[in-house]
Amino acid sequence: MSDSTMHPIKETQTNPPHQAAQTGLREWYRIIANQDWENIADLFSDDVIVHSPLSTEPIDAKDNIAAILAARFSVINDFRYMRQFCNHTGYVIEFSGRVGNDVIFGFDLVEFSAQGKITSLKMIMRPSRMVVSLSAEHDWH
Repeated sequence: MSDSTMHPIKETQTNPPHQAAQTGLREWYRIIANQDWENIADLFSDDVIVHSPLSTEPIDAKDNIAAILAARFSVINDFRYMRQFCNHTGYVIEFSGRVGNDVIFGFDLVEFSAQGKITSLKMIMRPSRMVVSLSAEHDWH
């Protein structure tokens, strides 16, 4: 790869995100743990951008996020967050779970506003054959 195609990281952040992001993440964990889909939309900004592993285009998710996440968690068993990494506005959260007998892994990349609302959510999952299988079985994109 040539120097002209590389994009170095401009800053290294080792401090936790701002307080509102930390509060928002605690609420995210609470909602996921309790599958509190009724209140999840309140955690998202009005102009949130959501990327599903099942689509290359962003989703208009503010109104659809409860259905998307409920569908995601209806097919993933033994879901657990394993570790997280952060920058000044958000987190990368690694997770694992099972779909049938298959183990899946993934990441939720979550960015928060200064008010603690999610402004961006990217859901990444592997292995890809499981993502394709999930897409065929459930409309959660």
